[in-house]
Amino acid sequence: MDWDEVLDPASTPEEVLVEKIPAFHRSRLDDFRQFVSTSLIVSVEFIDEKEQYTLLLGPDEARCERGEMIDFPQATLRGSAGQWSRSLQLASKLVVPADAQIDRYEGRVELTEAIKSGFEQFDGVLEVAICDLPDGGPSLEFDVVLNDYRPPEWAQKAQLVVQWSDLVDLAHGRISPVQMARKTSVKGAVGLAFDIGGYLMREFDM
Repeated sequence: MDWDEVLDPASTPEEVLVEKIPAFHRSRLDDFRQFVSTSLIVSVEFIDEKEQYTLLLGPDEARCERGEMIDFPQATLRGSAGQWSRSLQLASKLVVPADAQIDRYEGRVELTEAIKSGFEQFDGVLEVAICDLPDGGPSLEFDVVLNDYRPPEWAQKAQLVVQWSDLVDLAHGRISPVQMARKTSVKGAVGLAFDIGGYLMREFDM
């Protein structure tokens, strides 16, 4: 199995999230352990279909459950099921070249339990819009809820506008994550976005 198969636009959310990603993760545990020494929980919610899947990816395991897990996620991605196939098609254009760049980060980047615990200080929502997409369609928009399944009513919200060409350059290693952050337009709760960026850059020594 490779990324093109995992992100096949014809695949349903059930196939990708419950079957393909856990299986692919288990086949590449050695690669995961080079960079991550803790377990990560990420939830995906389709707000128009009222469906949710939660993934746990760790150094020794991978599984996906429908709905929420007992433990809180590091992030919940909330978007439209109507954009699912399009999102997979676009993601494959980024993940494949990015995967080819992982050797350049070996020994330089490690996501530890301490870093994950420190990330729990952040509450809020990042409202992301990816613009100027290669298919000529409208911006791809989704929310990232930090450290929870759903945001509280008082949650801070930061709007991030990202250019597709910058994501492509990042995936191909032509710009660094720091340069990418500087190219991203931020509005709303700017302090939240800057605090997250500063924390990650400091912890990963970027």
